[in-house]
Amino acid sequence: MSDLLDAVDDLTKPQRQKFMQDTVDGGTVMVTVCQGSLLEQLDAAIRSNMGGTTAGSSDPATRSLANAAALMKMMQISSVIIDWARIHGAPITKGSPQTTLRAWYVTFNGSPHSPEIRAEHTKQLRRWAVQINAVLDPPREKDLPDACPLCGATEWWDPANGDKYSRPLVIRYRPADDGLVRDATGHCRACAKVWNARELAYEIEVADTARRAVTDDLRSA
Repeated sequence: MSDLLDAVDDLTKPQRQKFMQDTVDGGTVMVTVCQGSLLEQLDAAIRSNMGGTTAGSSDPATRSLANAAALMKMMQISSVIIDWARIHGAPITKGSPQTTLRAWYVTFNGSPHSPEIRAEHTKQLRRWAVQINAVLDPPREKDLPDACPLCGATEWWDPANGDKYSRPLVIRYRPADDGLVRDATGHCRACAKVWNARELAYEIEVADTARRAVTDDLRSA
């Protein structure tokens, strides 16, 4: 029972998050910030990017991309929450999926359900939390100057606009609270190969060593 309630709380209760903040003496300090629930933050991101009351980016292209992702995710989640509420006879609060979700939980929890049904709902709620966090805090990216060690490409074509760009290799990562980088992945935008970041570094080193050996052989020939 607590797993399902915890999953509901993760989406509907205020979030306490830790951040590394620079200090005036050049050091860093860990600070804790209290923010709205994940569903409230997602709604705020939508209003911000649409030019609502919350200050957002002034770049129309950036607003469009961020708004599309946040709005689509909110629509998907709200639709399922409303369906759940209707199925179980819970009150629906228009424009407040977090209120509707908590009302659904009270109604749902008031009737017996199999462990499998409860586990499936918990899994869905957990999945939404991960997806919302991905929309609110997308991974950072850094492109690399190296050629792809698999396909050898040094350029790639963007399917969104048909333009050609250099530097197809990109690292995607999320800085952790302790300042370390975890779960970084490498991706070639030319051949779509994906590596663990360490694997990519090794493959680049091997490819560079092989190219240097060939160059040295040609020079000595």
